[in-house]
Amino acid sequence: MTFARGAHATLPGAPLMLRRIPPANRRAIWLYTATIVVPVCVLLWLGLQSFERQRQSLARLTQERLALAVDAEARQAAAAALDDHAHPIVRTSFRIDRSLVIEPALRSPIPAPPPPEIAEAQRLELAMGKPDLALRAYRTLLAHHSQEAQEALALQGIARCLAKLGQDSEARETWRQLARDFPDSRDLAGRPFGIVAAINAGDIAGLFDRISSGRWDLSADQAEHFLKTLDPNRPSPYLERFHLARELEDGFVPAASLHPGEVYASTVGARRVFYRREASGQIAGIEADPSWLSALETRLTRDLDVHDTSRQAVLFYGASMLVVLFVLSAGMVLLYRDVSREARLNQLRSEFVSGVTHELKTPISIMRLYGETLLRQPALAEAERRDFYRVIGRESARLGRLVDQVLTFSRVERGDAQYDLQRGDLAPVVAGIADDYADWLEHLGFRVQRELPDSLPAVRFDAAALSQAVVNLLDNAVKFSGASRNIALRLAAADGRVTFEVEDAGVGIPTKDRERIFERFYRAPNDSGKGGSGLGLFMVRHIMEAHGGRAEVDSQPGQGSCFRLIFPVAG
Repeated sequence: MTFARGAHATLPGAPLMLRRIPPANRRAIWLYTATIVVPVCVLLWLGLQSFERQRQSLARLTQERLALAVDAEARQAAAAALDDHAHPIVRTSFRIDRSLVIEPALRSPIPAPPPPEIAEAQRLELAMGKPDLALRAYRTLLAHHSQEAQEALALQGIARCLAKLGQDSEARETWRQLARDFPDSRDLAGRPFGIVAAINAGDIAGLFDRISSGRWDLSADQAEHFLKTLDPNRPSPYLERFHLARELEDGFVPAASLHPGEVYASTVGARRVFYRREASGQIAGIEADPSWLSALETRLTRDLDVHDTSRQAVLFYGASMLVVLFVLSAGMVLLYRDVSREARLNQLRSEFVSGVTHELKTPISIMRLYGETLLRQPALAEAERRDFYRVIGRESARLGRLVDQVLTFSRVERGDAQYDLQRGDLAPVVAGIADDYADWLEHLGFRVQRELPDSLPAVRFDAAALSQAVVNLLDNAVKFSGASRNIALRLAAADGRVTFEVEDAGVGIPTKDRERIFERFYRAPNDSGKGGSGLGLFMVRHIMEAHGGRAEVDSQPGQGSCFRLIFPVAG
């Protein structure tokens, strides 16, 4: 007799049990709930709602006072910051001219035409494809001009031509010289040589950090290009200033009437900005640092010293009502427990009897069917007659096991169960049990993989109890193998233990049920529809604990189960 993985759990839930409580007791529970518990809950809810409305009103007033104080002090700080961008309120600054953000610049300037001297050398290099002639022209310009911009452009041309002529080391050295001597000069596209030359020379160590620190004044497309080139996966706070510029162009609408010198506040997305109109007609502004605003709000909240007394009142009222509700609920729980205890006991008895009856009915019905067939058909062939006798014998043995298991369980419940533990070898005993049930398993279509050695270290065991445990596991594997017809029996010794395993490839057991399946009467829910009384695995665990060992299970839903009996080796 095994546990039933296919039926519902034996212990019913509260709603089911409430339906099974006698009607008179059920009415008492509902009357108690309706006349005492429900009105108390309603009063508690109404009181809390009143306190909550009071708290919300006070919170709104406090927030309004706080918002006015924060705005006033933030405007004063912003006025100072617009003259000195080093003020801690400043996260980034901006300047707008006729609805276009000109600082920080979003777009690179239009490339400037080269000076006439540079233009001739570039024509030789780029248009005519003669880097050797262009190289001589660039070097001549470098030797005869002392203007910084022209020297830097000449060095850039020399580096390019050297690279085109295959003189890579000389080209890299020229780029390094350009980055070292003219870091702030810019090429015709407005890009600093301190960045362009360093990248071409391969000297990019620390360049990402220097760009992110604002070392050069770059446009958005330049900064994004360089930073992506240096490290495409590394974020940079420096790009935030350009995100702000784009949001300003997309959604910033200044006040309709701007008075010069007066500071205005606005919100752009999630950003808080302050701005004013300059004498030139441009708008200068800053984005406030959120951490500075948060610190200001914290300080002003403390300075305002607003005490929310409604909170203490709510806590006191709520605690008092909860104490009352707890007492009433405790009374309801005690009442429910008293009136449902008998119903639970009756339900357990009913389901146990139903499970045992179902288990007993099957072998009795089979024996009766085959016995009546033998009586009605005396002319059966001898082979068929022997098969019928074999089935009757098998089912009668099964019936005996079922009765023995119920009797054993009864002795366990009374505390009278005794085991005769004798020192011996498990291997021949387990092999004998497997042989006894081989025909039955083969008749059901199962293939049994046996890994049973001839001899193992001695353990102390009760042969009858061991047989009962092994048969329970075999019966369990047969019931819950699903479509699979493979069962494995393994016996092994290691680390001072002898282990016996029964493994199937059937429906498996959910994680939440793996421990509870060893409880008495427990039947884990699944869709197999098979089950018993819920005693089989309970008896297996009880037998193993009496032997000083333990029973374990490894299982995954849909992947089968492996039940394991572990015996300590006898000293």
